[in-house]
Amino acid sequence: MSIIMSVSALLSALLLLASTASAAHFYGGSMTFDPRKNPDGSYRVDIRFKEAYHSCSMGDSWSCGSGNCGSRSTYVSGRLDNSPNGGGWCQTEGVMTRTVSNNSPFQLHKSSCCWIYNTVSNGGNWRLLTHIDLGERSDTSKPNRSPVATTLPIVRVPQNCIRNYNLLSCDPDHDQVRCRYGLSSGNECGMCNQHAGFTLDQSTCTLSYSNASRGVYAFELVMEDYPTQIITLNYTAMAAAVRSPFVNAYSNPPLSKIPLQFSLEVEDPAPSCTEGEYLPRFLHPTPHHGEHLEAHVNQELEFRVKATATFSSITDVVFSGPLNSTKETTTTGEYVINWTPTSENYGQHFPICFIAEGQNGSRNYQSEMRCVIVVVKAEGPRAQVTCTKDTMSVSIERVTISDIHGDHLRLNNNDSCPVSSNTTHVFTTFALNGCGTQMEETDEHLLFKNTIVTFDNPNHIITRKNEIEIEVMCKYQKKSSITTRFDAHRPAVNFTERGFGSFSYQFEFYQSDGFRNIRDPNSYPLEYNVGQTIYMEIAPVNVQNTEVFLESCVATPYDNPNFPISYPIITNGCGVDETVNIYTRHQSNVKFSMEAFKFIGQYDQVFISCSIIICQANNPNTRCAQGCTNGTQVAPSSHVHKREAAIQTGSHFVSQGPLRLRRSASLTEAISPSLNLNLVFVAGCVMAVVAMVCGMMVYKSRGSKYQLLKSDEI
Repeated sequence: MSIIMSVSALLSALLLLASTASAAHFYGGSMTFDPRKNPDGSYRVDIRFKEAYHSCSMGDSWSCGSGNCGSRSTYVSGRLDNSPNGGGWCQTEGVMTRTVSNNSPFQLHKSSCCWIYNTVSNGGNWRLLTHIDLGERSDTSKPNRSPVATTLPIVRVPQNCIRNYNLLSCDPDHDQVRCRYGLSSGNECGMCNQHAGFTLDQSTCTLSYSNASRGVYAFELVMEDYPTQIITLNYTAMAAAVRSPFVNAYSNPPLSKIPLQFSLEVEDPAPSCTEGEYLPRFLHPTPHHGEHLEAHVNQELEFRVKATATFSSITDVVFSGPLNSTKETTTTGEYVINWTPTSENYGQHFPICFIAEGQNGSRNYQSEMRCVIVVVKAEGPRAQVTCTKDTMSVSIERVTISDIHGDHLRLNNNDSCPVSSNTTHVFTTFALNGCGTQMEETDEHLLFKNTIVTFDNPNHIITRKNEIEIEVMCKYQKKSSITTRFDAHRPAVNFTERGFGSFSYQFEFYQSDGFRNIRDPNSYPLEYNVGQTIYMEIAPVNVQNTEVFLESCVATPYDNPNFPISYPIITNGCGVDETVNIYTRHQSNVKFSMEAFKFIGQYDQVFISCSIIICQANNPNTRCAQGCTNGTQVAPSSHVHKREAAIQTGSHFVSQGPLRLRRSASLTEAISPSLNLNLVFVAGCVMAVVAMVCGMMVYKSRGSKYQLLKSDEI
């Protein structure tokens, strides 16, 4: 027995040492659990824990504190969000599934060193401990579930600004949730401080700041839930237990205990504490704090956050949500948070908290913190959205949406854009630039949206039809690449896969600067003399309301724009080669020319790879609007952080050509015979804006929430 204990102690020490090496600069963490009973009588427990450090690292070395903790069956983790502000942090989430043989209570804990070094308490150890009770409740006949909780790793407040932080006390079993400081006697905290200048309302889980010295304060809280009536917890391997509503901290135990830890930095005073001046203020359509959002299995949830400040520029919206949630920014300054729940998430509750950040000079300011609860419902209406380069087709199964009257539906309330139906489906097809379709741009996508709505007969005075509003969307991914060999003229590039739509681009060569007569494709490979001008045009096919910008071109001797031997032609929209001439600006095509040249050495071919950017037309906030920056300017959004929009597309590689350098007797005599005089100009790397269609729609019926639905094909 002593040998076994010694080995166990050694393993624990090694785990702690490994955790210590990766867990320095701890900013905070949280943990929740959701149990389900298996058919064989065992229990599956989904345990979600968030941790934030100075860098994106996470360990999974949890220890069993007491009881039967079962065995770990699966574990996944990933990064949620990060920010350089507040000392620089990165938050990750791990999802650990454990299988236990019975539903008796047990404890998991994790501890290491250290809190961030500049805390008021000088960065002591940290500890996360969770008390998990899976007893079957007499009021629900299901295993007990923990409250849901999350917060941003570090929140910041100016020293002169009073602020309240509501920590979103929500319980899926509708229990009463309370918060308190962790107790050293219960191994619930590392530093176990209760800081002056802060008050904690335990009944509402609200932390209030009034006044404190500048610095970083670590808060190690415990969230507990109590039933609102007397209930019994029934166990398979022990006697039943009675749980009562909260009276005081000593009268009755809670149902469960989960850790909620974070850092709060008191900064220099702000010129004003009024929201909307220096401190960002949230605007519509930002959801309210505590709002419940309904999501559906395998269908993408989307909500938007927007903020403003008169004397600060909004630089980011940082958030903490479930694993695999993402963030994008539109050209209108809205931050779009997306998440797609899986069947494993059905019936669960997920908190998402967010804060807007603004910048004035070297100072950064934060808004209030808002949190919402996402409730995952069963899979919603089934729809198929098909997107081509210029149309959107929608087909919805009628049996999945009740009370749809197919003869009373139309697009965008437009009389000329009806929606058809039969006994099984509601369907329509319309142009991306017709029927009031709106285009929106984010950092990664071009979105085309329209809305299917109900309408009533104007001659009637009553209706018994539900009000339906279905937003349909084609989402075109901007970033992709295509490379091929260039043995003959290539027609318009059109890259397609199942469930994908596409934009097409035509790359042609012309005989003169009039750009009227295209070089005959049958004459490929085209030949040019050294110094002869090559006239080229890149034009999208059937893409409306966009402009194209030629960002860069580079010449290489092989079909690889990253080949070590290269010659820059255009950089940042500016001609580097002295013979380059760009004829068009802010138009839906690009016309440019350059003089033919050759690589020195034994290279048969020269490939020209060009990076093209597509943007919304007439939008002053895009990279296209800037034109040539010559490396001295940056795009309007480039001051933001990794997960924000750059309001520009990525590069897409297609090819055209080949072009060959004409041999001449005089030229051959002047150059060593060992040099290969063949020269192929292949004007490649044209952005094809390959469209990833997410076949989405938003369904709204009277008295219901918005739901984003995703095509089964995706």
